[in-house]
Amino acid sequence: MRWRRPLFSSTGVSLVEIMVALVVIVVGLAGLRHAFPTHLATEQQALEQVQAALLGKNQLEQLRLRGFSALATALLATTPEPFVDSQQQVVDGPFRWQAEVHHEAEDLLAVHVRVVWPWPAQTHQVRLATYVSRH
Repeated sequence: MRWRRPLFSSTGVSLVEIMVALVVIVVGLAGLRHAFPTHLATEQQALEQVQAALLGKNQLEQLRLRGFSALATALLATTPEPFVDSQQQVVDGPFRWQAEVHHEAEDLLAVHVRVVWPWPAQTHQVRLATYVSRH
């Protein structure tokens, strides 16, 4: 008959082995703790960047659809309260926009929209532009 070695030692686990295992677990968890908040903040910033771009594009398109003659004489204001999108739904969030129209030529207008929103360290912005011609 062959002698089989038992899976578990009858002497048990030493205190040193337990301490080493605990140190490895604590170091691993500490690394994960520092990784997640940075990832979540970056994800939130990217989400707000996309939302700002979409809101700005929507506003730019609404202005462009007004037509040349309406834009040439219009006084454009900043964000109305509340901020309403094209489907007349209120947009929650810190986004604010500002539009400007510049005469590039006799029959050409440049329409610029700037969307800004706060972020803990600084204010971010997205700038969009289009041209509207008389014809």
